[in-house]
Amino acid sequence: MSIVDLFRKKAVAWLGKHSLVSHLRLACWVALVGLAVMAASIIDPAPLTVIFAMSVGQVIGIAAFLGFLVSILMDVVRGSDHPPDAPGPAQRFRESDTKADVTSST
Repeated sequence: MSIVDLFRKKAVAWLGKHSLVSHLRLACWVALVGLAVMAASIIDPAPLTVIFAMSVGQVIGIAAFLGFLVSILMDVVRGSDHPPDAPGPAQRFRESDTKADVTSST
């Protein structure tokens, strides 16, 4: 087993523990931190502050973008087999819930 396979297994296990919504929220918070770092160059326009803000802000922005990308890929891979409380279309679960409601009311 190589290091890449070990890293892939750990990453898949970690992604499986957390929901799509928590990944998306984390990506949003990371994007806001990147935006705040970039805005620091506007507040204090010294040369080192601008260099720091643009360099570190870009790295944080790329991390946020990768977080959004992972969230999208998780949603696509998951398909319609996700629980009904998750956002997005879950047609199979919604159809079964409506049939259960109709049968229980009669």
